[in-house]
Amino acid sequence: MGRSVLLRLPSPLFIALILSACGKQEPAATAPDFVFINARVVTMDAGDTIAEAVAITGNVITSVGTSAEISQLAGPGTETIDLGGNTVSPGLIDTHNHFAWGALDGSSSLNIEYPAVTSIEDIREQVRLTAANLEPGEWIIGSKWDAGKLTDGRDMVAADLDDVTPDNPVWLLHTSAHYGVANSVALEIAGIDTETPDPDGGVIVRDDDGKPTGVLTDQAMGLISSVTPAVTTEDFASAISAQVTLLNQEGITTIKDPEIDQRHWDAYEAVLAEGSLSVRVFTLWRVPDTMAEARELLQRIAPITDPRGDSAGAGLISGGVKIYIDGSGTARTAWMYEDWNENFTDIDEGNTGLTYLEPNLLFDQVRLFHDAGIHIGTHAIGDRAIDFIMDAYDRVLADNPLAGLRHSIIHCNLPTDHAMDLMVKLQGEYDAAYPEVQPAFLWWIGDAYAANFGPERSLRVLPLRTFEERGIKWAGASDFDVSPYAPRYALWAAATRETMLGTHGSNPWGTDESVSVHETLRAYTATAARQVFLEDKVGSIEAGKLADIVAWDRDLYAIPAAELKEVRPAITLMNGEVVYRAEN
Repeated sequence: MGRSVLLRLPSPLFIALILSACGKQEPAATAPDFVFINARVVTMDAGDTIAEAVAITGNVITSVGTSAEISQLAGPGTETIDLGGNTVSPGLIDTHNHFAWGALDGSSSLNIEYPAVTSIEDIREQVRLTAANLEPGEWIIGSKWDAGKLTDGRDMVAADLDDVTPDNPVWLLHTSAHYGVANSVALEIAGIDTETPDPDGGVIVRDDDGKPTGVLTDQAMGLISSVTPAVTTEDFASAISAQVTLLNQEGITTIKDPEIDQRHWDAYEAVLAEGSLSVRVFTLWRVPDTMAEARELLQRIAPITDPRGDSAGAGLISGGVKIYIDGSGTARTAWMYEDWNENFTDIDEGNTGLTYLEPNLLFDQVRLFHDAGIHIGTHAIGDRAIDFIMDAYDRVLADNPLAGLRHSIIHCNLPTDHAMDLMVKLQGEYDAAYPEVQPAFLWWIGDAYAANFGPERSLRVLPLRTFEERGIKWAGASDFDVSPYAPRYALWAAATRETMLGTHGSNPWGTDESVSVHETLRAYTATAARQVFLEDKVGSIEAGKLADIVAWDRDLYAIPAAELKEVRPAITLMNGEVVYRAEN
């Protein structure tokens, strides 16, 4: 690699001075419940302090300093945990995690995700086995297949499914959640035929004769989802309750679920009420497609949406709204200035992607929620889409300078210099325009992404080093269940920028935009905390803050970058409670 990817640590003298300053805090009135000693405590405070030890009493951090100082605070009931030099960090915050939907998908018995399947024939067999246990007419629904990981090197079509499911409708969602494939039975139920027009913001993929192939992208997927069996609040609540502690096993203590409707909100409320919600959940409501519906949503959520107010720090927060500008990089539907690539070097002639809605309508939606003082997260992947939303944020903020709403650019895969200029400006002047990005995309869907972005644009995808050098604050995220939520994958991918299979070379992204473990960890802690409006409560290890803490099973700063994807929490605290402890 051409760039060092591990943190250059402060000198021993500097650490000694910092630890001395940390040790001047007043001791807790009562003995702490936990003390972590002999650790590399990465505080992520304003001074980027590295300490040795931390004490927790009740639900708060009570002292940070040297091991000798913190050890003296322990009492008979204190649990002292000697980390042997391993890292302690703030609890991790995933700023884009569709956990309600992802947990539901995870409860499905149909597994069509790599590496459980490696070919279309493998998927056919899984679907055939499922159909054998169903009555005619019952739906088969699955997700997470990825053509970029299949030996066939192509998307599935209806013809791949029809002979194994002649009596059952099938809908299989791609891992990107921006397109899927239906069999012919499902297409017939949905009324999709050669005469069906493409909806705004979506494509019914057709063969050379105009016949639908079964592949539906973006807004066209609604034609199928409108006829599939309804998913209830109870379905979501059951899935969330069953799987939420798996987040804690990866060091996650807060998530931003960025596309909810009333079912998800009610499900999270139910799990919180039963005492099973072991992460904080900050939500964004999905903005509907018309202005009338958008105004109705605003009227409904405005009374409960003020993340800086009474709800701040609660277990469930109505945080704002999500708007879609464009599609995806895997489906080649993100909005671009130049034609998409195919197979890395070929050109998808005439395809520059799409917008979900007509651009003027999208702008009006941005203005509506901004003027109401609502935090906005906008999905924008292509360079043209990112320019559009940055210009929109710039206009609405100039007209109505409501600072501190922290509007975000979700994904922000291919920002132009113009977009980054505006990020610098708007972050500085209005506390707005923050990228919320997914480093693990480079790995998990990297082979398909590189094939579509092509050799030149791939070098500019997720320019994290440029963000750092320009002082652009960015927050880390997974986009689960598009990619796995474990932040260790992001720590590794941001450093190495390797794809999973190396279909177009192991580093089609290059390494000029690589960043260190410390920079990515900050994106998942201190910066992410700001994006859920909780920076006064979590995101750093400081006396008085809530005790969201992860003790890792090794020193993240001393191991080779390649090992980052293997690290695990030894213990995870959320609000001072142990929500995960590894077995010895």
